Amino acid sequence: MEMVLLKESPNKEEIREHYEQVWNELLERDEEEAERILEKLTSELLVTDEEEGEVEYELLPTQQKSFETMKFILSLFKTRLLWILLLSVIAFFLISYVLFIYVSLWVEDY
Repeated sequence: MEMVLLKESPNKEEIREHYEQVWNELLERDEEEAERILEKLTSELLVTDEEEGEVEYELLPTQQKSFETMKFILSLFKTRLLWILLLSVIAFFLISYVLFIYVSLWVEDY
């Protein structure tokens, strides 16, 4: 597959829209958080030609779909209801275990 410059690409507008979406999301974040995101993005760039003094960067591929899935899962843990449910299930099994041992020891005595 031949490499096509972005300015000559038929997908140029789609890429521009995606860039605008990312930029708009950054505008809604805290300044320090936006800086961390940009720092992480630039740290994931590869330097391809240092020998001649020219520095070119290539973006590493990202897995947008898995990132969105992980973001959704983490957003669930921010709700109080999920924590209550999670702790309730853990407490139920702990109490069930203790009661089972207690009843087993009580029955063994008779």
